Formats: sequence, structure tokens, C-alpha cells
Amino acid sequence: MRTIHKFEIQLSKEIQTLEIPADQQYLHVEYLMHKRSIFLWVEVPADITAKRLPRRFRVFSTGDGIPDNGIYVGTCVDQYLPESYHVYELRD
Repeated sequence: MRTIHKFEIQLSKEIQTLEIPADQQYLHVEYLMHKRSIFLWVEVPADITAKRLPRRFRVFSTGDGIPDNGIYVGTCVDQYLPESYHVYELRD
């Protein structure tokens, strides 16, 4: 059985680490204006004992350079400003 969990990613250029189960699938990325944060919905095993791995994420603006180890997760748009945010997982 599987379930969907929501994770918060701060609107920052800093690398952020989230503990996410190893067997996962990224589903949706959305910027929530009232929180001024990005949220990531991930399909994961429903087993609460499933192994979690530290995963590193970074938010890039349009035009930023993206490192070769960046794996695209999703894009979200600020509804009130002309800004888009692109979320990448950084893998070694």
C-alpha cells in the first residue's frame, strides 16, 4: 500500500535536506502564497518503518545555472509576482 505525504521547502537558494522514504515518486510542486513556501507532494510506501534517506533539494529561479547533478522535480509559479521557482533534487 502507498500514501501521499506533503513536505515543505523554504523559498531559499540554500540546499535543504528532507528525510524521504527510499521508494518514492514526486507528484506535485506548488507555491503557497499565504505561507511563502513551496510544498512537495510525494507518493511513498504506507509502511511507517520504511527506510528514509536524506535527500537534498534546491530551489532555482528562471535563468539560474543548474548543476549537472540536479534532477528536475517540478516548477511552481507565484500567482502575484512574475516569478517561477524550479525545484531540483541534488544527487551525488
